[in-house]
Amino acid sequence: MRILAVAVLLAATASPAVEPQPSAGCAREAIEHGRRLVKKIDVAGTPREVIVDVPDSVKPGTPAPVLLDFHGFGHSGAGVWNVSGFKTLAERDGFITAYPEGLPIHLTLRGEEVDGAGWQMDAVADNRDVAFTTALLDQLERDYCVDHRRVYSTGFSNGAFFSQVLACALSGRIAAVAPVSGGTLRFDCKPARPVPILIQNGSEDELIPVAWRARPATAGKRSTAAPATPHPTAPPASAGPNAAAARRWNTARRPTATAGSRRRPTACGPSSPTRPCPENFYTETRRNGDMPASSVSPRLRVKKGGGGRL
Repeated sequence: MRILAVAVLLAATASPAVEPQPSAGCAREAIEHGRRLVKKIDVAGTPREVIVDVPDSVKPGTPAPVLLDFHGFGHSGAGVWNVSGFKTLAERDGFITAYPEGLPIHLTLRGEEVDGAGWQMDAVADNRDVAFTTALLDQLERDYCVDHRRVYSTGFSNGAFFSQVLACALSGRIAAVAPVSGGTLRFDCKPARPVPILIQNGSEDELIPVAWRARPATAGKRSTAAPATPHPTAPPASAGPNAAAARRWNTARRPTATAGSRRRPTACGPSSPTRPCPENFYTETRRNGDMPASSVSPRLRVKKGGGGRL
């Protein structure tokens, strides 16, 4: 579903009428290609890491889109890269994908204290991961020919929440976002411009119900409409302080859901305010975590030669 969501965003925000906005890296005559380039970035003294996929279809001097794909709580960028269907899509359509690695965060999950790799999502100010994303984009735009108007973000679970944070914090740099299995943010989001967003949730998700995507957050405090924390997308460690949680996870593993009805995506309408569009939205009746790793309609292709509407 994440593959489909981003394909829709790339197609919907591409327009031949909008000229690409080349980055400084477009002056380079040669660039580094590779399907799994491990990059290290220092952010205010903290080392950060990201896996970058630059297929041969990305050419020097030709502005390319960039997709940021943020893993869920307890997962890793490397793990997402291993199963990502974006590798095939990126080669076909000529875009750069970055799979950032999160740092430890502490969550209260269903009354239990847990720790795992993830993304800060409670505020924009002093957010270490917003600073990391800013530094990451700065580096990519120096090293490669990036189209400033076609920078996108997606993510699953905790990564979905963080993609929404980026829409709030970096609306001048992020063209659109496609969170999968996220929910309402816990603070007022006031982007400098309206940011297109395609939200996907599982209709049988018991941890983040579809209804949470549409409920307003409460400024300055935790919203009672939003989940207390995002759910884990991997079992807690089987040893150490989270051993009891791991045992409960393993004994209460969710059954695999069968696919239900689907509706093809259509537009919510030009200049629409943020609101749920249940009848115009691709849905799949699946529990969270049972989504296919790679699935995209061959008709949902990236339109080349244009920039995203800002």
